[in-house]
Amino acid sequence: MLNKKLKLVGLLAVMATADATGQSTNGASGITIKEIVSRVLDYNERVQVKMLETEISEKQINAERGIFEPAVVGSFEATDSKRKNSQEQQAQQFLKQVFDERNKTYGGGLEFLVPTGGRFRLGYNLRDLSNNLNSGNNEYATTVGLTLTQPLLKNAGAAAVMARIRLAAINSEIAFQDYRRELMTVIARAEAAYWDLYLTQEQERISRESVSVAERLFKDNKVRLEVGKSSELEVMQAEAGFSLRRSRQSEASQKRAEAASVLNSLLSSSSTDRSLGIRAISQPVVDEMKNDYMASYQTAFDLNPDYLGRRHAVLAENIRLAYAKNQRLPELDLKASYGMNGLGPSPGSSFDDITKADFPSGSVGLELRVPLSGGIKERNEYAAAKLSKQKSLLALKEVEVQIVNSLDTALLKVSNQRESAQNYEAVAKFHQQLLDTELARLDVGKTDSRTVLETEEKLFEARIATLDAVIRYQKAQLELELIQGSSLKNRGVELKKLELQRKTMQMVADNRFQGSRFDQLRTQAQRSYENKPIPDPLRQQEDERLLRQKIQELRQQDSSR
Repeated sequence: MLNKKLKLVGLLAVMATADATGQSTNGASGITIKEIVSRVLDYNERVQVKMLETEISEKQINAERGIFEPAVVGSFEATDSKRKNSQEQQAQQFLKQVFDERNKTYGGGLEFLVPTGGRFRLGYNLRDLSNNLNSGNNEYATTVGLTLTQPLLKNAGAAAVMARIRLAAINSEIAFQDYRRELMTVIARAEAAYWDLYLTQEQERISRESVSVAERLFKDNKVRLEVGKSSELEVMQAEAGFSLRRSRQSEASQKRAEAASVLNSLLSSSSTDRSLGIRAISQPVVDEMKNDYMASYQTAFDLNPDYLGRRHAVLAENIRLAYAKNQRLPELDLKASYGMNGLGPSPGSSFDDITKADFPSGSVGLELRVPLSGGIKERNEYAAAKLSKQKSLLALKEVEVQIVNSLDTALLKVSNQRESAQNYEAVAKFHQQLLDTELARLDVGKTDSRTVLETEEKLFEARIATLDAVIRYQKAQLELELIQGSSLKNRGVELKKLELQRKTMQMVADNRFQGSRFDQLRTQAQRSYENKPIPDPLRQQEDERLLRQKIQELRQQDSSR
Protein backbone atom coordinates (compact mmCIF):
# COMPACT_ATOMS: atom_id res chain seq x y z
CA MET A 1 0.00 0.00 0.00
CA LEU A 2 1.10 3.56 -0.60
CA ASN A 3 2.51 5.20 2.51
CA LYS A 4 1.77 8.71 1.31
CA LYS A 5 0.14 10.33 -1.71
CA LEU A 6 1.37 13.72 -2.81
CA LYS A 7 -1.26 15.79 -4.61
CA LEU A 8 0.16 18.54 -6.71
CA VAL A 9 -0.86 21.99 -5.54
CA GLY A 10 -2.55 24.19 -8.09
CA LEU A 11 -2.46 21.72 -10.97
CA LEU A 12 -4.32 18.93 -9.17
CA ALA A 13 -6.74 21.18 -7.28
CA VAL A 14 -10.41 20.31 -7.40
CA MET A 15 -11.89 21.26 -10.74
CA ALA A 16 -14.90 23.45 -11.22
CA THR A 17 -18.12 22.52 -9.44
CA ALA A 18 -19.75 21.26 -12.62
CA ASP A 19 -16.77 18.98 -13.27
CA ALA A 20 -16.65 17.72 -9.69
CA THR A 21 -20.22 16.51 -9.89
CA GLY A 22 -19.40 14.50 -13.01
CA GLN A 23 -21.30 16.73 -15.43
CA SER A 24 -19.73 19.51 -17.43
CA THR A 25 -21.55 22.52 -18.74
CA ASN A 26 -21.68 21.08 -22.26
CA GLY A 27 -23.40 17.89 -21.13
CA ALA A 28 -20.31 15.65 -20.93
CA SER A 29 -20.67 12.78 -18.48
CA GLY A 30 -17.98 12.23 -15.88
CA ILE A 31 -16.22 8.88 -15.61
CA THR A 32 -13.70 7.60 -13.08
CA ILE A 33 -10.64 5.48 -13.71
CA LYS A 34 -12.36 2.51 -12.01
CA GLU A 35 -15.31 2.83 -14.36
CA ILE A 36 -12.86 2.72 -17.28
CA VAL A 37 -11.63 -0.70 -16.14
CA SER A 38 -15.18 -1.91 -15.62
CA ARG A 39 -16.25 -0.86 -19.10
CA VAL A 40 -13.22 -2.53 -20.67
CA LEU A 41 -14.13 -5.76 -18.91
CA ASP A 42 -17.74 -5.57 -20.05
CA TYR A 43 -17.64 -4.11 -23.55
CA ASN A 44 -14.23 -4.30 -25.25
CA GLU A 45 -14.53 -6.70 -28.21
CA ARG A 46 -10.85 -7.66 -28.24
CA VAL A 47 -11.10 -8.81 -24.64
CA GLN A 48 -14.29 -10.70 -25.42
CA VAL A 49 -12.57 -12.45 -28.34
CA LYS A 50 -9.86 -13.69 -25.97
CA MET A 51 -12.53 -14.80 -23.49
CA LEU A 52 -14.16 -16.91 -26.18
CA GLU A 53 -10.81 -18.31 -27.31
CA THR A 54 -10.08 -19.40 -23.75
CA GLU A 55 -13.47 -21.08 -23.52
CA ILE A 56 -12.89 -22.76 -26.90
CA SER A 57 -9.61 -24.19 -25.59
CA GLU A 58 -11.46 -25.57 -22.57
CA LYS A 59 -13.94 -27.29 -24.87
CA GLN A 60 -11.01 -28.77 -26.78
CA ILE A 61 -9.80 -30.45 -23.57
CA ASN A 62 -13.21 -32.08 -23.15
CA ALA A 63 -13.12 -33.12 -26.79
CA GLU A 64 -9.76 -34.85 -26.34
CA ARG A 65 -11.00 -36.62 -23.22
CA GLY A 66 -13.66 -38.15 -25.42
CA ILE A 67 -11.19 -40.86 -26.50
CA PHE A 68 -12.17 -42.76 -23.32
CA GLU A 69 -15.86 -42.62 -24.14
CA PRO A 70 -17.25 -46.15 -24.53
CA ALA A 71 -18.82 -46.93 -27.89
CA VAL A 72 -21.73 -49.25 -28.55
CA VAL A 73 -21.14 -51.26 -31.72
CA GLY A 74 -23.80 -53.12 -33.68
CA SER A 75 -23.47 -55.07 -36.90
CA PHE A 76 -25.46 -57.24 -39.29
CA GLU A 77 -24.17 -59.34 -42.16
CA ALA A 78 -26.03 -61.58 -44.63
CA THR A 79 -24.10 -64.27 -46.52
CA ASP A 80 -25.32 -66.18 -49.58
CA SER A 81 -22.69 -68.64 -50.84
CA LYS A 82 -22.66 -71.71 -53.07
CA ARG A 83 -19.55 -73.70 -53.97
CA LYS A 84 -18.32 -77.11 -55.06
CA ASN A 85 -16.77 -79.26 -52.39
CA SER A 86 -13.37 -80.86 -52.69
CA GLN A 87 -13.03 -84.56 -51.92
CA GLU A 88 -11.87 -83.68 -48.43
CA GLN A 89 -14.86 -81.41 -47.95
CA GLN A 90 -17.19 -84.11 -49.40
CA ALA A 91 -15.83 -86.57 -46.85
CA GLN A 92 -16.56 -84.09 -44.09
CA GLN A 93 -20.02 -83.18 -45.41
CA PHE A 94 -21.63 -86.56 -46.08
CA LEU A 95 -20.44 -86.77 -49.73
CA LYS A 96 -22.22 -83.58 -50.62
CA GLN A 97 -20.75 -82.32 -53.89
CA VAL A 98 -22.08 -78.79 -53.38
CA PHE A 99 -22.25 -76.69 -50.26
CA ASP A 100 -25.01 -74.08 -50.26
CA GLU A 101 -25.48 -71.72 -47.30
CA ARG A 102 -27.47 -68.63 -46.43
CA ASN A 103 -26.35 -67.20 -43.09
CA LYS A 104 -27.18 -64.12 -41.08
CA THR A 105 -24.84 -62.73 -38.47
CA TYR A 106 -25.88 -60.33 -35.72
CA GLY A 107 -23.26 -58.65 -33.58
CA GLY A 108 -23.18 -56.17 -30.78
CA GLY A 109 -20.75 -55.01 -28.16
CA LEU A 110 -19.16 -52.33 -26.08
CA GLU A 111 -15.72 -50.97 -27.00
CA PHE A 112 -13.60 -48.65 -24.89
CA LEU A 113 -10.03 -47.45 -24.39
CA VAL A 114 -8.17 -47.58 -21.09
CA PRO A 115 -5.33 -45.26 -19.99
CA THR A 116 -2.72 -47.97 -20.56
CA GLY A 117 -3.50 -47.87 -24.29
CA GLY A 118 -5.40 -51.13 -24.31
CA ARG A 119 -8.63 -51.53 -26.27
CA PHE A 120 -11.33 -53.76 -24.83
CA ARG A 121 -14.36 -55.18 -26.59
CA LEU A 122 -17.13 -56.94 -24.71
CA GLY A 123 -19.29 -58.47 -27.41
CA TYR A 124 -22.18 -60.76 -28.27
CA ASN A 125 -22.40 -62.57 -31.62
CA LEU A 126 -25.34 -64.59 -32.98
CA ARG A 127 -25.14 -66.54 -36.28
CA ASP A 128 -28.26 -67.85 -37.99
CA LEU A 129 -26.97 -70.87 -39.99
CA SER A 130 -29.03 -72.20 -42.89
CA ASN A 131 -27.43 -74.62 -45.40
CA ASN A 132 -28.02 -77.85 -47.32
CA LEU A 133 -26.47 -79.87 -44.50
CA ASN A 134 -29.06 -79.12 -41.85
CA SER A 135 -31.94 -79.79 -44.29
CA GLY A 136 -33.56 -76.41 -43.74
CA ASN A 137 -33.53 -76.72 -39.95
CA ASN A 138 -31.70 -73.57 -38.96
CA GLU A 139 -29.05 -73.64 -36.28
CA TYR A 140 -28.04 -70.75 -34.09
CA ALA A 141 -24.45 -70.27 -32.86
CA THR A 142 -23.83 -67.78 -30.05
CA THR A 143 -20.57 -66.36 -28.78
CA VAL A 144 -20.10 -64.03 -25.82
CA GLY A 145 -16.61 -62.88 -24.95
CA LEU A 146 -14.01 -60.26 -24.17
CA THR A 147 -11.12 -59.29 -26.44
CA LEU A 148 -8.09 -57.16 -25.59
CA THR A 149 -5.45 -55.47 -27.73
CA GLN A 150 -2.75 -53.99 -25.50
CA PRO A 151 0.29 -52.17 -26.99
CA LEU A 152 3.49 -53.13 -25.21
CA LEU A 153 5.94 -50.70 -26.87
CA LYS A 154 4.61 -48.11 -29.31
CA ASN A 155 1.46 -46.31 -28.04
CA ALA A 156 1.77 -48.06 -24.66
CA GLY A 157 1.23 -46.29 -21.35
CA ALA A 158 -0.60 -43.21 -20.13
CA ALA A 159 2.07 -40.81 -21.46
CA ALA A 160 1.33 -41.81 -25.05
CA VAL A 161 -2.42 -42.24 -24.66
CA MET A 162 -3.02 -38.94 -22.86
CA ALA A 163 -0.52 -36.83 -24.81
CA ARG A 164 -3.20 -34.99 -26.78
CA ILE A 165 -5.26 -34.35 -23.63
CA ARG A 166 -2.26 -32.90 -21.85
CA LEU A 167 -1.37 -30.76 -24.84
CA ALA A 168 -4.94 -29.46 -24.96
CA ALA A 169 -4.73 -28.60 -21.26
CA ILE A 170 -1.46 -26.71 -21.78
CA ASN A 171 -2.90 -24.90 -24.82
CA SER A 172 -5.80 -23.88 -22.61
CA GLU A 173 -3.35 -22.40 -20.09
CA ILE A 174 -1.58 -20.56 -22.90
CA ALA A 175 -4.92 -19.22 -24.16
CA PHE A 176 -5.71 -18.06 -20.61
CA GLN A 177 -2.39 -16.19 -20.45
CA ASP A 178 -3.17 -14.67 -23.85
CA TYR A 179 -6.45 -13.44 -22.38
CA ARG A 180 -4.63 -11.94 -19.38
CA ARG A 181 -2.09 -10.23 -21.62
CA GLU A 182 -4.79 -8.82 -23.91
CA LEU A 183 -6.86 -7.60 -20.95
CA MET A 184 -3.84 -5.97 -19.31
CA THR A 185 -2.84 -4.35 -22.59
CA VAL A 186 -6.31 -2.99 -23.25
CA ILE A 187 -6.65 -1.72 -19.68
CA ALA A 188 -3.25 -0.03 -19.90
CA ARG A 189 -4.15 1.57 -23.23
CA ALA A 190 -7.54 2.66 -21.89
CA GLU A 191 -6.05 4.16 -18.73
CA ALA A 192 -3.32 5.86 -20.76
CA ALA A 193 -6.03 7.29 -23.01
CA TYR A 194 -7.94 8.34 -19.88
CA TRP A 195 -4.90 10.24 -18.58
CA ASP A 196 -4.42 11.77 -22.03
CA LEU A 197 -8.01 12.98 -21.81
CA TYR A 198 -7.33 14.34 -18.34
CA LEU A 199 -4.21 16.05 -19.69
CA THR A 200 -6.12 17.76 -22.50
CA GLN A 201 -8.91 18.73 -20.10
CA GLU A 202 -6.44 20.38 -17.76
CA GLN A 203 -4.64 22.02 -20.66
CA GLU A 204 -7.98 23.45 -21.75
CA ARG A 205 -8.71 24.60 -18.21
CA ILE A 206 -5.29 26.20 -17.80
CA SER A 207 -5.66 27.82 -21.20
CA ARG A 208 -9.05 29.16 -20.15
CA GLU A 209 -7.53 30.66 -17.01
CA SER A 210 -4.72 32.15 -19.10
CA VAL A 211 -7.32 33.68 -21.40
CA SER A 212 -9.05 35.20 -18.36
CA VAL A 213 -5.84 36.88 -17.21
CA ALA A 214 -5.11 38.23 -20.70
CA GLU A 215 -8.69 39.42 -21.13
CA ARG A 216 -8.53 41.25 -17.81
CA LEU A 217 -5.31 42.97 -18.88
CA PHE A 218 -6.79 43.91 -22.24
CA LYS A 219 -9.92 45.43 -20.71
CA ASP A 220 -7.97 47.21 -17.98
CA ASN A 221 -5.60 48.75 -20.53
CA LYS A 222 -8.51 49.96 -22.65
CA VAL A 223 -10.01 51.67 -19.63
CA ARG A 224 -6.64 53.12 -18.65
CA LEU A 225 -6.16 54.38 -22.21
CA GLU A 226 -9.47 56.21 -22.06
CA VAL A 227 -8.36 58.09 -18.91
CA GLY A 228 -4.88 58.71 -20.29
CA LYS A 229 -2.98 56.36 -17.97
CA SER A 230 -1.91 53.89 -20.65
CA SER A 231 -0.56 53.92 -24.17
CA GLU A 232 -1.94 52.39 -27.36
CA LEU A 233 1.12 50.13 -27.51
CA GLU A 234 0.21 48.52 -24.18
CA VAL A 235 -3.36 48.03 -25.40
CA MET A 236 -2.08 46.38 -28.57
CA GLN A 237 0.28 44.15 -26.58
CA ALA A 238 -2.56 43.08 -24.29
CA GLU A 239 -4.84 42.44 -27.25
CA ALA A 240 -2.18 40.32 -28.99
CA GLY A 241 -1.65 38.31 -25.82
CA PHE A 242 -5.40 37.85 -25.48
CA SER A 243 -5.75 36.63 -29.09
CA LEU A 244 -2.81 34.25 -28.75
CA ARG A 245 -4.30 32.65 -25.66
CA ARG A 246 -7.74 32.30 -27.24
CA SER A 247 -6.15 30.43 -30.16
CA ARG A 248 -4.32 28.21 -27.71
CA GLN A 249 -7.58 27.50 -25.92
CA SER A 250 -9.24 26.46 -29.19
CA GLU A 251 -6.37 24.08 -29.93
CA ALA A 252 -6.68 22.60 -26.43
CA SER A 253 -10.43 22.04 -26.97
CA GLN A 254 -9.71 20.20 -30.21
CA LYS A 255 -7.13 17.99 -28.52
CA ARG A 256 -9.61 17.19 -25.76
CA ALA A 257 -12.21 16.10 -28.32
CA GLU A 258 -9.64 13.89 -30.07
CA ALA A 259 -8.56 12.32 -26.77
CA ALA A 260 -12.21 11.58 -25.91
CA SER A 261 -12.64 9.92 -29.30
CA VAL A 262 -9.62 7.66 -28.73
CA LEU A 263 -10.92 6.65 -25.32
CA ASN A 264 -14.37 5.91 -26.75
CA SER A 265 -12.80 3.56 -29.28
CA LEU A 266 -11.01 1.61 -26.57
CA LEU A 267 -14.27 1.39 -24.63
CA SER A 268 -16.03 0.15 -27.79
CA SER A 269 -18.32 3.19 -27.79
CA SER A 270 -19.44 4.73 -31.06
CA SER A 271 -19.84 8.41 -31.83
CA THR A 272 -23.59 8.05 -31.38
CA ASP A 273 -23.26 6.82 -27.79
CA ARG A 274 -24.04 9.01 -24.84
CA SER A 275 -20.43 8.59 -23.72
CA LEU A 276 -19.04 10.68 -26.58
CA GLY A 277 -18.74 13.64 -24.21
CA ILE A 278 -17.06 11.70 -21.43
CA ARG A 279 -14.95 13.66 -19.01
CA ALA A 280 -12.18 12.34 -16.77
CA ILE A 281 -12.92 13.18 -13.15
CA SER A 282 -10.30 11.06 -11.36
CA GLN A 283 -7.12 12.94 -10.51
CA PRO A 284 -3.62 11.51 -10.97
CA VAL A 285 -1.56 10.98 -7.85
CA VAL A 286 2.22 10.93 -7.45
CA ASP A 287 3.22 8.61 -4.60
CA GLU A 288 6.42 8.88 -2.62
CA MET A 289 6.95 5.13 -2.11
CA LYS A 290 10.02 3.69 -3.80
CA ASN A 291 9.62 0.48 -5.80
CA ASP A 292 11.40 -2.62 -4.49
CA TYR A 293 13.61 -4.09 -7.21
CA MET A 294 13.63 -7.66 -5.90
CA ALA A 295 9.88 -7.64 -5.27
CA SER A 296 9.31 -6.37 -8.81
CA TYR A 297 11.42 -9.18 -10.27
CA GLN A 298 9.58 -11.81 -8.24
CA THR A 299 6.21 -10.39 -9.24
CA ALA A 300 7.18 -10.39 -12.91
CA PHE A 301 8.21 -14.04 -12.89
CA ASP A 302 5.04 -14.97 -11.01
CA LEU A 303 2.49 -12.97 -13.00
CA ASN A 304 3.89 -11.86 -16.36
CA PRO A 305 1.67 -13.57 -18.98
CA ASP A 306 4.41 -13.73 -21.62
CA TYR A 307 6.76 -15.55 -19.26
CA LEU A 308 4.04 -17.90 -18.00
CA GLY A 309 2.91 -18.61 -21.56
CA ARG A 310 6.47 -19.48 -22.63
CA ARG A 311 6.85 -21.78 -19.62
CA HIS A 312 3.72 -23.66 -20.63
CA ALA A 313 5.05 -23.82 -24.19
CA VAL A 314 8.18 -25.57 -22.87
CA LEU A 315 5.98 -28.09 -21.06
CA ALA A 316 4.07 -28.71 -24.28
CA GLU A 317 7.31 -29.39 -26.15
CA ASN A 318 8.37 -31.86 -23.46
CA ILE A 319 5.15 -33.77 -24.01
CA ARG A 320 5.61 -33.75 -27.78
CA LEU A 321 9.19 -34.94 -27.41
CA ALA A 322 8.19 -37.82 -25.12
CA TYR A 323 5.42 -38.83 -27.52
CA ALA A 324 7.74 -38.67 -30.54
CA LYS A 325 10.27 -40.83 -28.68
CA ASN A 326 7.59 -43.42 -27.96
CA GLN A 327 6.54 -43.47 -31.61
CA ARG A 328 10.04 -44.59 -32.65
CA LEU A 329 9.51 -47.95 -30.93
CA PRO A 330 8.29 -50.96 -32.92
CA GLU A 331 4.68 -51.99 -32.58
CA LEU A 332 4.32 -54.98 -30.29
CA ASP A 333 0.74 -55.73 -29.32
CA LEU A 334 -0.60 -58.31 -26.91
CA LYS A 335 -3.83 -59.81 -28.19
CA ALA A 336 -6.02 -61.94 -25.98
CA SER A 337 -9.60 -63.12 -25.97
CA TYR A 338 -11.87 -65.26 -23.81
CA GLY A 339 -15.47 -66.25 -24.31
CA MET A 340 -18.23 -68.83 -24.19
CA ASN A 341 -19.87 -70.63 -27.14
CA GLY A 342 -23.36 -71.97 -27.56
CA LEU A 343 -25.32 -73.82 -30.26
CA GLY A 344 -28.98 -74.70 -30.56
CA PRO A 345 -32.03 -74.79 -32.80
CA SER A 346 -33.16 -71.42 -31.48
CA PRO A 347 -31.48 -68.28 -30.17
CA GLY A 348 -32.70 -69.03 -26.66
CA SER A 349 -31.37 -72.56 -26.54
CA SER A 350 -28.10 -71.36 -28.01
CA PHE A 351 -27.75 -68.79 -25.24
CA ASP A 352 -28.54 -71.47 -22.64
CA ASP A 353 -25.37 -73.26 -23.67
CA ILE A 354 -23.44 -70.16 -22.77
CA THR A 355 -24.94 -69.95 -19.31
CA LYS A 356 -23.80 -73.51 -18.65
CA ALA A 357 -20.19 -72.46 -19.39
CA ASP A 358 -19.46 -75.87 -20.90
CA PHE A 359 -17.83 -74.56 -24.08
CA PRO A 360 -15.21 -71.93 -23.27
CA SER A 361 -12.68 -70.62 -25.76
CA GLY A 362 -9.62 -68.43 -25.34
CA SER A 363 -6.55 -67.21 -27.12
CA VAL A 364 -3.44 -65.19 -26.45
CA GLY A 365 -0.69 -63.98 -28.76
CA LEU A 366 1.69 -61.25 -29.83
CA GLU A 367 1.83 -59.19 -33.01
CA LEU A 368 5.01 -57.37 -34.05
CA ARG A 369 5.31 -54.71 -36.76
CA VAL A 370 8.70 -53.17 -37.59
CA PRO A 371 9.31 -50.65 -40.44
CA LEU A 372 11.96 -51.88 -42.86
CA SER A 373 13.85 -48.56 -42.79
CA GLY A 374 13.57 -48.08 -39.06
CA GLY A 375 10.66 -45.62 -39.25
CA ILE A 376 11.52 -42.67 -41.48
CA LYS A 377 8.50 -40.64 -40.42
CA GLU A 378 8.95 -41.30 -36.69
CA ARG A 379 12.71 -40.67 -36.77
CA ASN A 380 12.30 -37.25 -38.40
CA GLU A 381 9.41 -36.27 -36.15
CA TYR A 382 11.57 -37.09 -33.12
CA ALA A 383 14.41 -34.94 -34.47
CA ALA A 384 11.96 -32.10 -35.14
CA ALA A 385 10.57 -32.42 -31.59
CA LYS A 386 14.07 -32.08 -30.09
CA LEU A 387 14.69 -28.94 -32.14
CA SER A 388 11.30 -27.52 -31.13
CA LYS A 389 12.17 -28.03 -27.48
CA GLN A 390 15.44 -26.16 -27.95
CA LYS A 391 13.55 -23.37 -29.66
CA SER A 392 11.04 -23.10 -26.82
CA LEU A 393 13.86 -22.97 -24.24
CA LEU A 394 15.55 -20.18 -26.18
CA ALA A 395 12.24 -18.31 -26.40
CA LEU A 396 11.81 -18.66 -22.63
CA LYS A 397 15.32 -17.36 -22.05
CA GLU A 398 14.62 -14.45 -24.38
CA VAL A 399 11.56 -13.45 -22.35
CA GLU A 400 13.53 -13.69 -19.11
CA VAL A 401 16.21 -11.34 -20.46
CA GLN A 402 13.58 -8.93 -21.79
CA ILE A 403 11.80 -8.85 -18.44
CA VAL A 404 15.01 -8.14 -16.53
CA ASN A 405 16.09 -5.37 -18.90
CA SER A 406 12.61 -3.88 -19.19
CA LEU A 407 12.16 -3.87 -15.42
CA ASP A 408 15.40 -1.96 -14.91
CA THR A 409 14.32 0.62 -17.46
CA ALA A 410 10.75 0.86 -16.18
CA LEU A 411 11.76 1.25 -12.53
CA LEU A 412 14.25 3.96 -13.43
CA LYS A 413 11.64 5.69 -15.57
CA VAL A 414 9.10 5.71 -12.73
CA SER A 415 11.67 7.14 -10.33
CA ASN A 416 12.76 9.85 -12.78
CA GLN A 417 9.19 10.86 -13.65
CA ARG A 418 8.31 11.08 -9.95
CA GLU A 419 11.25 13.38 -9.33
CA SER A 420 10.48 15.40 -12.47
CA ALA A 421 6.86 15.96 -11.42
CA GLN A 422 7.91 17.16 -7.97
CA ASN A 423 10.53 19.54 -9.42
CA TYR A 424 8.10 21.02 -11.93
CA GLU A 425 5.60 21.52 -9.14
CA ALA A 426 8.09 23.68 -7.26
CA VAL A 427 8.70 25.72 -10.42
CA ALA A 428 4.95 26.19 -10.94
CA LYS A 429 4.53 27.39 -7.36
CA PHE A 430 7.29 29.95 -7.82
CA HIS A 431 5.81 31.36 -11.03
CA GLN A 432 2.34 31.45 -9.45
CA GLN A 433 3.68 33.58 -6.62
CA LEU A 434 5.57 35.74 -9.13
CA LEU A 435 2.40 36.32 -11.17
CA ASP A 436 0.45 37.28 -8.07
CA THR A 437 3.16 39.80 -7.24
CA GLU A 438 3.20 41.27 -10.77
CA LEU A 439 -0.60 41.59 -10.80
CA ALA A 440 -0.44 43.46 -7.49
CA ARG A 441 2.28 45.74 -8.86
CA LEU A 442 0.20 46.37 -11.98
CA ASP A 443 -2.71 47.53 -9.85
CA VAL A 444 -0.53 50.25 -8.33
CA GLY A 445 1.13 51.15 -11.63
CA LYS A 446 4.61 49.79 -10.81
CA THR A 447 4.81 47.44 -13.82
CA ASP A 448 3.36 47.12 -17.29
CA SER A 449 1.08 44.58 -18.98
CA ARG A 450 3.92 43.18 -21.09
CA THR A 451 5.79 42.05 -17.97
CA VAL A 452 2.60 40.54 -16.58
CA LEU A 453 1.94 38.64 -19.82
CA GLU A 454 5.50 37.33 -19.89
CA THR A 455 5.21 36.20 -16.28
CA GLU A 456 1.86 34.57 -16.95
CA GLU A 457 3.32 32.81 -20.02
CA LYS A 458 6.10 31.31 -17.89
CA LEU A 459 3.50 30.17 -15.34
CA PHE A 460 1.46 28.61 -18.12
CA GLU A 461 4.49 26.71 -19.40
CA ALA A 462 5.40 25.54 -15.89
CA ARG A 463 1.86 24.31 -15.17
CA ILE A 464 1.70 22.46 -18.50
CA ALA A 465 5.14 20.92 -17.85
CA THR A 466 4.02 19.84 -14.37
CA LEU A 467 0.85 18.34 -15.74
CA ASP A 468 2.75 16.54 -18.50
CA ALA A 469 5.25 15.14 -15.99
CA VAL A 470 2.44 13.82 -13.79
CA ILE A 471 0.78 12.09 -16.74
CA ARG A 472 4.10 10.64 -17.88
CA TYR A 473 4.52 9.29 -14.35
CA GLN A 474 1.10 7.60 -14.56
CA LYS A 475 2.02 6.04 -17.91
CA ALA A 476 5.37 4.90 -16.51
CA GLN A 477 3.49 3.15 -13.71
CA LEU A 478 1.24 1.47 -16.29
CA GLU A 479 4.29 0.31 -18.21
CA LEU A 480 5.86 -1.09 -15.03
CA GLU A 481 2.66 -2.95 -14.15
CA LEU A 482 2.53 -4.48 -17.64
CA ILE A 483 6.07 -5.81 -17.27
CA GLN A 484 5.34 -7.11 -13.79
CA GLY A 485 2.02 -8.60 -14.94
CA SER A 486 0.37 -7.06 -11.89
CA SER A 487 -2.17 -4.83 -13.68
CA LEU A 488 -5.13 -7.11 -13.00
CA LYS A 489 -4.08 -7.94 -9.44
CA ASN A 490 -3.60 -4.27 -8.51
CA ARG A 491 -7.10 -3.46 -9.79
CA GLY A 492 -8.80 -6.42 -8.16
CA VAL A 493 -9.91 -7.97 -11.47
CA GLU A 494 -7.53 -10.95 -11.56
CA LEU A 495 -9.58 -14.07 -12.30
CA LYS A 496 -8.71 -17.72 -12.09
CA LYS A 497 -9.40 -19.77 -15.17
CA LEU A 498 -12.46 -21.42 -13.63
CA GLU A 499 -13.86 -18.01 -12.66
CA LEU A 500 -13.27 -16.75 -16.19
CA GLN A 501 -15.05 -19.79 -17.58
CA ARG A 502 -18.09 -19.11 -15.39
CA LYS A 503 -18.12 -15.46 -16.40
CA THR A 504 -17.86 -16.34 -20.09
CA MET A 505 -20.71 -18.83 -19.90
CA GLN A 506 -22.82 -16.28 -18.04
CA MET A 507 -22.16 -13.70 -20.75
CA VAL A 508 -23.12 -16.26 -23.38
CA ALA A 509 -26.31 -17.03 -21.46
CA ASP A 510 -27.07 -13.30 -21.22
CA ASN A 511 -26.62 -12.96 -25.00
CA ARG A 512 -23.77 -10.49 -24.43
CA PHE A 513 -21.88 -11.73 -27.49
CA GLN A 514 -24.90 -11.16 -29.72
CA GLY A 515 -27.83 -8.95 -28.86
CA SER A 516 -29.48 -6.11 -30.77
CA ARG A 517 -26.20 -4.37 -31.66
CA PHE A 518 -24.82 -7.45 -33.41
CA ASP A 519 -28.17 -8.13 -35.04
CA GLN A 520 -28.11 -4.57 -36.40
CA LEU A 521 -24.62 -5.06 -37.84
CA ARG A 522 -25.66 -8.30 -39.51
CA THR A 523 -28.77 -6.63 -40.93
CA GLN A 524 -26.72 -3.76 -42.34
CA ALA A 525 -24.23 -6.16 -43.90
CA GLN A 526 -27.04 -8.21 -45.45
CA ARG A 527 -28.74 -5.13 -46.88
CA SER A 528 -25.45 -3.87 -48.28
CA TYR A 529 -24.92 -7.20 -49.99
CA GLU A 530 -28.47 -7.39 -51.35
CA ASN A 531 -28.38 -3.83 -52.71
CA LYS A 532 -25.08 -4.38 -54.51
CA PRO A 533 -25.77 -4.30 -58.26
CA ILE A 534 -25.15 -7.53 -60.14
CA PRO A 535 -22.90 -7.04 -63.22
CA ASP A 536 -24.69 -7.50 -66.54
CA PRO A 537 -22.32 -9.10 -69.07
CA LEU A 538 -24.36 -7.86 -72.06
CA ARG A 539 -24.49 -4.32 -70.73
CA GLN A 540 -20.76 -4.42 -70.03
CA GLN A 541 -20.01 -5.54 -73.60
CA GLU A 542 -22.20 -2.76 -75.00
CA ASP A 543 -20.40 -0.16 -72.86
CA GLU A 544 -17.04 -1.42 -74.07
CA ARG A 545 -18.22 -1.25 -77.69
CA LEU A 546 -19.41 2.33 -77.29
CA LEU A 547 -16.12 3.27 -75.64
CA ARG A 548 -14.08 1.81 -78.50
CA GLN A 549 -16.33 3.60 -81.01
CA LYS A 550 -15.83 6.92 -79.20
CA ILE A 551 -12.03 6.42 -79.19
CA GLN A 552 -12.09 5.65 -82.93
CA GLU A 553 -14.08 8.82 -83.66
CA LEU A 554 -11.62 10.94 -81.68
CA ARG A 555 -8.69 9.45 -83.58
CA GLN A 556 -10.39 10.21 -86.91
CA GLN A 557 -10.96 13.81 -85.85
CA ASP A 558 -7.30 14.17 -84.91
CA SER A 559 -6.23 12.72 -88.27
CA SER A 560 -8.47 15.11 -90.22
CA ARG A 561 -6.96 18.07 -88.37
